[in-house]
Amino acid sequence: MAEVDVQGHANALLRIGEGFRLIEGEDVPAAAARALSLDHSKTLTGSNVHNATYTLSGGIGVRTAALRLDIGSGLADAVAPSGTGVAITGLRRIRTSGNQFVQSNGVAIRLKSINWFGAEGENYTPHGTWGRSWRGIIDQIKQLGFNCIRLPFSGYMATSNPVPPSSVISASADPDLLGLTALQIFDTIIDYCLASGIYVVLDHHRRTAGVGADGSPAGIGYTLANWKASWAIMANRYGGKINVVGADVHNEPHDLNWATWAGYVEECGNQIHTIAPDWIIFCEGVGSDASGAFWWGGALGGVATRPVVLTRSGRLAYSPHEYGQSVGVQSWLAYDGQTAPAGWPNNLYAVWRAHWGFIFEQNIAPIWVGEFGGKYGLDGTGAVNPTLSPHGDLEKQWTANLCKYLNGDFTGDGSNDLSAGKLGISFAYWALNPNSGDTGGMLKDDWQTVQTVKRNLLNTILAG
Repeated sequence: MAEVDVQGHANALLRIGEGFRLIEGEDVPAAAARALSLDHSKTLTGSNVHNATYTLSGGIGVRTAALRLDIGSGLADAVAPSGTGVAITGLRRIRTSGNQFVQSNGVAIRLKSINWFGAEGENYTPHGTWGRSWRGIIDQIKQLGFNCIRLPFSGYMATSNPVPPSSVISASADPDLLGLTALQIFDTIIDYCLASGIYVVLDHHRRTAGVGADGSPAGIGYTLANWKASWAIMANRYGGKINVVGADVHNEPHDLNWATWAGYVEECGNQIHTIAPDWIIFCEGVGSDASGAFWWGGALGGVATRPVVLTRSGRLAYSPHEYGQSVGVQSWLAYDGQTAPAGWPNNLYAVWRAHWGFIFEQNIAPIWVGEFGGKYGLDGTGAVNPTLSPHGDLEKQWTANLCKYLNGDFTGDGSNDLSAGKLGISFAYWALNPNSGDTGGMLKDDWQTVQTVKRNLLNTILAG
C-alpha cells in the first residue's frame, strides 16, 4: 500500500490518485465522508473533513493501489506519492486557448494521436481483439510515441450497447472482454488508457453500425434527436474521465453545407456541455467551401465568415481530414505518370491554408487533423508493391510537407512561423489498423509488427 499525506481544507482543490489513476482538480466540499469519484471499491474513515483520514482503495484489472488523504488546514496543490503501488500518470483536463490545447496548469499540450477503429462497425469493439491482447495494443500505441487515441463508435453502439460477437474477441488473449457489452469494453479501454497516460477523443463515426462515412448525423431512421441522445449517453458515462478530451461530434459530414453543419455542432455541443462541461467539441469540415471541393471532412473555409460559437468558451477545436494519393485523385496532388501540379510540392501549403490552416494561423482555434495517412507504396506485409499501392514516393513527399506544415512551417520555406511559446498543430494518424482499405495501417497485417517506413515519416511531428 502506498500512502500520501495531503494538507488541505474544505473546498480545496486536490490532485489525488484514483486507485493508480490521477484525478486532477477534484473539488472536496465540507462534508463528513465523501467518496472521491472512485469507480471501484472504496473505504472511507473519518467523521470530520478537517484532519480526517480518508483511505481510498481501487484497482483496474490485476493492478491495485491505495492512498491515504489527511485533510487538514491549508491548501494542497499537489500530492507526492510514497511507497509502492501507485502510478501517477500526470494527465490533466485540457481546454483551448487561442490556437493551443492547454492543460489545467496552463501548460500547452500537443495531441499526438492515432485512430483505432472498429467499434463503429458490427464488431462493436476496436479491431485486433480477435488475435492479440487489447492491453498490448494500447501499450504499443504509447511505445510508438502517441499520447492520444481517436476512438470511433456508432450511434447504434451507444444507444443499444450490444455484446460483441464472441468470434471477434480472443478467449486466450482477451478473456476479460468476453461477455462484456460494447460500452463496458470502452470503459475498460478508457480506464487503461488513463492508467497509461493516454488521452482519448470519442468519435461519432456513423449513425448505424457499419463501414464508411454516412455524410450527416441525421438520415433515414436516425434523427438529430437520436444523434444527440447517443452523445448524452457517452457524456454521462465518460464526462468525468479526466483523459477523455471530448467529442468529435460526427465524422465527415460531407452531405451538408457549412452553415447547416455549424448550427448542428452548436446545438449538439451545447447539449453535451450541460452534461460534460469540460469536454472539447471537435468540429470537422464539410465536403467543399469557397475554395472548392475538398476531402470529406476537410473543408473548413466557412469558419472565416461563420465560425462555430458555443455557449461555453475555451471548449472548441476544428478537425479537418487530410489525405494524399492513396485515397483519391485531387488536382493539387502529383501522381505517377502524370504532369505534376505547378510548384509541386510547395503548392500544397496554399491548399492547406485556404481550407483549414488559416484557423490555426489566425489564432481562431486549435486544429486537430483528425485523419491523415496513406499506403506509401507498401502492402500489408511492408513490401514495396506499386501495383497495389502506386504513387508511393509522391505520397511520401506529401506527408513530409504536411508534417512541416503541422510543425509550423506555413509556407514551405524551411522557417518556423509559430509564435514564441506555441506548439504545432495536433493530429490523429489514420490508422493503427492494417485493415483500412484506403491507407493500410501503422501495423502490418499480423497486427503486431510496425510499418517502420510509416512510423519514420512521422518522426518530426511525434518529436515536436
